[in-house]
Amino acid sequence: MAKKNESAFDRLLKKLTKATPIEQESSVKLDHDFDGIQELNNPLPPWWTAGFIITVIISVFYIFYYMVEGKDSQYDEYQLEIARAKERVNAYKKEHHIVDANTVTLLTDKNSLEEGKQIYLKNCAACHVADGGGLVGPNLTDENWIYGCDIKDVFNVITNGTSKGMPPWKALGADKIQKVSSYVLSLQGTKPAKSKAPEGKPCKRG
Repeated sequence: MAKKNESAFDRLLKKLTKATPIEQESSVKLDHDFDGIQELNNPLPPWWTAGFIITVIISVFYIFYYMVEGKDSQYDEYQLEIARAKERVNAYKKEHHIVDANTVTLLTDKNSLEEGKQIYLKNCAACHVADGGGLVGPNLTDENWIYGCDIKDVFNVITNGTSKGMPPWKALGADKIQKVSSYVLSLQGTKPAKSKAPEGKPCKRG
């Protein structure tokens, strides 16, 4: 009678687990217990056994594919995709003349330096003085630089600011930052009316 009332779910559960029925548990009971708790020696569920076998088979193919054939691992493929993406980004920047800390170059033409000067006078002169001699900020006309004297260094400092009190000027935009950076470097070697004492280390552009 119990078997007739057994649902389809119960039958499926039995096939998946192959657990011993309660009334037959004595046949799989192990001869030890702990504090009244007894252990049954039920067989492993078929789904678990099948999964284990499939995992072993996959591991054989995995070892052959990656270890023997030397194919790229998922990490290698990820790094390759990152490198390709960077190449595409750099190519796009170059094609559209987008400037960043990696692609910035020193501008020397008169118009760019004049624009850089106007940006400098409006935003930088309060701390560095109009002629670059330095006030709150360091002297920009000598050979001593705190964060480097390359165009990329100056571009990065103006963009991101410093830990010594200079705020970031990202809002200017990369184009204006390139021009003002180039103008700042053009001040090196000039003779300001009053020069602040050198800071940092001597730095000569290559």
